[in-house]
Formats: sequence, C-alpha cells, structure tokens
Amino acid sequence: MTDSGAGREPGAADAARHERLDALLNARVAPRLAELRAKQRWKRPLAAALGLGGPALAWLLMSTGEPLEIVFGLHALLLGPTGAWYLAHLYRKAARDVVTPVVCEAIGGLAHATDVRSGEIGRLHRALLVSRHNQHEIDDVFEGSHAGVAFLMMELTLSLRTTRRVRGKAGRPSRTETRTRTIFRGLFFMIATPRPIPVPILIRGRRWLFGTPWRLRDGDIKGMQRIDIPDEAFARRLSLWTSDWERAAEVITPAFAAVMARLAATAGRRGIDAAFDRDQFLLLLPRRGDQFKVGGLFRSVRRLRVDAHRLMDEILMVHRLIETLKGG
Repeated sequence: MTDSGAGREPGAADAARHERLDALLNARVAPRLAELRAKQRWKRPLAAALGLGGPALAWLLMSTGEPLEIVFGLHALLLGPTGAWYLAHLYRKAARDVVTPVVCEAIGGLAHATDVRSGEIGRLHRALLVSRHNQHEIDDVFEGSHAGVAFLMMELTLSLRTTRRVRGKAGRPSRTETRTRTIFRGLFFMIATPRPIPVPILIRGRRWLFGTPWRLRDGDIKGMQRIDIPDEAFARRLSLWTSDWERAAEVITPAFAAVMARLAATAGRRGIDAAFDRDQFLLLLPRRGDQFKVGGLFRSVRRLRVDAHRLMDEILMVHRLIETLKGG
C-alpha cells in the first residue's frame, strides 16, 4: 500500500486529504442522500413508536396487577426500546457503508472492514496486555500504511462471561445465573516494527482498583521483571517489563521512553498499555463510545459531511501515532 501524503508536511498532507474528501463527498455521497432520507422516513416513526410506545404499553399492562398482563408488560418494556435501537443501528450501518469507503479513499492506502482475524486478538494474550476474557467484539477495522509503516487499527471490546449455579431458597430449585463483565473497550493498534524484536517488552499503565480491569496484577506477569528507567515522566504513568534488559534497551531508548510518557499523559487517568510482540508494536487506548460513528436516524443527512471529516480525523490518529513513534 502507498501513502498519498508521503513527502509532505503532516499538516499540509492532512489538509489535502480533507480537500479530496470534500470532492468525493460531492461526487459520490451527495447522489445517495435521497436514498438515506427514504430510509429515515420509514424507520423514524417506527422507531419512535417502539421506543415510546413500548414503555407506555408496559405501564398500562403492569398497572392492572394481573400476572399475565404483567408478563406481557415486561416483554413490551424490553422489546420496544430494543426494536428502536435495532432500527437506529441498521440506519447507522447504511450511512457508514456510504461514507466510510469515501473517507478511506480520500486518505489513501486504507481499507475498512467490520471483522478481523481472531489470531490478531491472540497477540494481546501472548504479550500479557489483557486479563482473562472469553468474548470479543470488533466494530470497525482500518488497515493500511503510513510513511512506509503498515498498521491495523480497530475498535475492540473484550468481555468475560461467567455462569454459576445459584442455590434456590425456601425449597425452590437451583438456577443458572450468567453475568457478562466488560474487560476492555477502546482502540487497539498494531504497527509493524522495522525489524523483529527478539525479547518480550511490556509497557503498562497504572492498575487502579476500578476502571482498569484489563490490566493484570504484577504477580501475574510471568517470565518478565519490572525494570526502572531514569525517566520521571515515564515512571509517573508507566512501568516497563522485560526478560532481557540489555537487549530491550536497544528498543526502549530515552527518546522512545519520552514519547510513550507523552502519549500516556494525553490519554487521561486510565492511561495506555503497549507491548512489542515479535514484528508488531501493540497499543491499547481505552475509549468510551463509538469512535467511528457516522450518521443518526434522527439527524439530518446534511450532517454526514461533518461526520465524514470527523471520521477522517479519528482515523488519522494512527498517522500521528506513527509519526510520534518515529520521532516526528
């Protein structure tokens, strides 16, 4: 893959991409706005009826106090808002399918998908970046290259689903109870390294009592030791682990440690986590919400232009990351 902005200053290259995006929006997206409006026209009233009518019907049925009507009321309370959410989800997917390919074309050398090889998630376990989980969900995957460096960026949710048998009370039979706990939600980056890294290297943010369930306890990091490095900003937010400091020092230079400290400082309280896994640099950036959302069932289609430019800025985050890691 090639990067159409190579050889330019980053700001100029990004400005050129935004200009190219405007041209593509006029040529490719504007003719499809009528199609998206038509989807809104029939989905909006149905979603409103389900979202508002479901709870209203549930209240009427449950207020009677009759057991059967209470059951129907509970179903209405659940299915109404769920149906409204699903209709909104279908519309957002349709809007994303129209806008996202145009954004990728404007950036250049970039492909978008909504699934990824499961082996890539396995790298997180091998690098000891995440605690135990048994479910993962991927919403958007962007794959490309910048400044000659291949990368993969995705929106990732990891969760742990557990099932246990709960003993019944007062002679009632036991029942099965299932719980799902979100372990990590945010962005996962994979950036190719210039050469394979021969030793494991792990860079961890602070493990808080609440809010960072994906981070392992220090005692669970097997095969590596914590190494202190003389960088106060790094030590304030991050810790470094490896099995061979002499070889790792060739990678974790003072300049690289300073870069990671700056990245961690901009990431907020929950920080960042990173690792070198052979030929890839892995980075976890916790984020809430849908980072690559486009359109909305109750938003004007004219707002898609604003959404497209915001989406481009979100994707270009990985370009800035690569430039930072390279010392730009």
